[in-house]
Amino acid sequence: MKVSTETRERIKAFGGATHEDTIVEALDALESERFWQEAEAGKKWFDQLSADEQQALRDEDERTDSLFRGL
Repeated sequence: MKVSTETRERIKAFGGATHEDTIVEALDALESERFWQEAEAGKKWFDQLSADEQQALRDEDERTDSLFRGL
């Protein structure tokens, strides 16, 4: 992978054992951040549903879980 000297220096400044280690750590952090952003957006969406809509989703989840328990 080609990167600029500036980018290489930025990676080096993080002090990982290798450039790859530093890049992997950065990707892990980005994935985690995006996961929690999506989880929070999903929670906001769920919270804006009516009580009946929320219960319908819970019931659907329970039906799905019970199908898997039967396997």
